Amino acid sequence: MTPDRIELWFWELKDELTGKWRRTRYRMTEEDARTRHGDNGRKIEGTLQVRGGDPRGLSTGARIMENLPPAGKVKR
Repeated sequence: MTPDRIELWFWELKDELTGKWRRTRYRMTEEDARTRHGDNGRKIEGTLQVRGGDPRGLSTGARIMENLPPAGKVKR
């Protein structure tokens, strides 16, 4: 991982009073999640957002768009 690359995830956090899991409203780095919520959180797979580094690797959507043919060149 490059120094200018930041990995952000949505997290599930366990409420210690009710025992129910809830999803965060915003993405956090693993370091932020551990600092704020301790070890009672877990990453939600498939929610990774990468910021910085290679501009083609910004998000899953960017990788999907990269594989699409250019506009006007679609065979029908």
